[in-house]
Amino acid sequence: MPSALQFTLYLVVMTGGLACFFQAYRTRLVTPLHKRWGIAGTAISLGGIGVVLLATYAWGWRVEQRLPEVVLWHRRLALLSSALLVLTALTGMLRIRIHTRLYVVFLPLYVASLLTAAIGYRP
Repeated sequence: MPSALQFTLYLVVMTGGLACFFQAYRTRLVTPLHKRWGIAGTAISLGGIGVVLLATYAWGWRVEQRLPEVVLWHRRLALLSSALLVLTALTGMLRIRIHTRLYVVFLPLYVASLLTAAIGYRP
């Protein structure tokens, strides 16, 4: 698959997950809607990460790196935001109070991960 097409597809999917997370935040006072948006964002994001890993390591598809230093930061941020995504989802499911405070770190980290991917891998 062409690198530019992969780049675009990955970015569109992960941005879709981000849009769901912003909607989850906006509807945080209406629990049923908040849960739906949060679950959708989590499914899209984790599914997208799974496809990226499968495409890279199982199929050998690579997206060309424009700026390797930025890509290294993207990978660090992506790892942190993925871990925080799982933590946020679990604390929400278990109704642990810290869930309501995690967005302050999670959303900016997710945005930074997307921006560094857009800069580091751009065709």
